[in-house]
Amino acid sequence: MESVFSRFDSYNFEADERFADGLKTLNCREQTELLKLKLFFYNRFVEPIDQQSYKQWISLSCNNQQDQTAQSDPDSNETEMSADGETKQLSFAEVMQLVQEGREVPGVTKPDVQPSNQSPTPSQMQRVQKPWETTPS
Repeated sequence: MESVFSRFDSYNFEADERFADGLKTLNCREQTELLKLKLFFYNRFVEPIDQQSYKQWISLSCNNQQDQTAQSDPDSNETEMSADGETKQLSFAEVMQLVQEGREVPGVTKPDVQPSNQSPTPSQMQRVQKPWETTPS
């Protein structure tokens, strides 16, 4: 059953036109509603999946991730390195967890934006005339 949940997690809903079209008509904004819609769609069009079992599985996997994070250095903001030396790509859930905890997301640069406190420069271009302002030729 775990492999079904893993396939569900890795399913590319954004690339599925049927899901995207249906989502446009529903105008769903909440994450819990979106998860219910994804589970319904996946169950109907891809393969059977039990919603309650999936929710239990995801909560267990989140708890395991939190335990692993707590065991590692909590102040470390570095990306994990895999065995071949490449940086590990974080999942959406991992990024959300970092944001909720107030920690920095690895690999994201923070731009140093400071106000210039200068007056804006005047425009060098002529204003385009509106159709009713043009003179007939």
